[in-house]
Amino acid sequence: MKTGLVTFLLLFCLTGCITNPPQPVSYYQLEVNSVADEKQAELNRVLLVDKVQLIELFDQQALVQFQRDSKVNIANFHFWAQPPSDMLTWNLINALNATDKTTAIKSDKFYRNAQEHQRLVLEINEFAGHFEKGAVMSGTWYLYQYKEGSYQLTQVQPFQFETALEQDGFSALVSAHQRNFNQLTTQISKQL
Repeated sequence: MKTGLVTFLLLFCLTGCITNPPQPVSYYQLEVNSVADEKQAELNRVLLVDKVQLIELFDQQALVQFQRDSKVNIANFHFWAQPPSDMLTWNLINALNATDKTTAIKSDKFYRNAQEHQRLVLEINEFAGHFEKGAVMSGTWYLYQYKEGSYQLTQVQPFQFETALEQDGFSALVSAHQRNFNQLTTQISKQL
């Protein structure tokens, strides 16, 4: 009995010695452009922005990376601070509002106005790190014009941005994603 107890205590102590220390968890957020102060907009300059649509693989909080041989790596300890679709939607709205070309509001907010306005739909089918290309972001955005009680599609624009990482690591990946997102918001705002 004594030998069994000693063996159990020895194994218990050894188990504690060989476990890995906990990994630190990191959270990331794209930078939010500041909204112009006290912006007064005319009703005909309203832009409704639908919630950004991402393929399910990319709409999770863990950062995603493409690896060689068509493998996908989903990070264990590196996360977006909020779901990517929400983060991208609010950052897009803030970036478009900062341009003073239009007043962008989220389309699920209460907006019942029969005056002409535009609606933006953004679909992202790639939002990940890539083993060769760095950060990749691709998809399509659609611009609709509301006239006489219905929406008419006025523009369809596919996009693809690739930004090489300046160094290894998830912080560099997030910085490259930020540059891709800035290019996308610039492209959209020029078309409004």
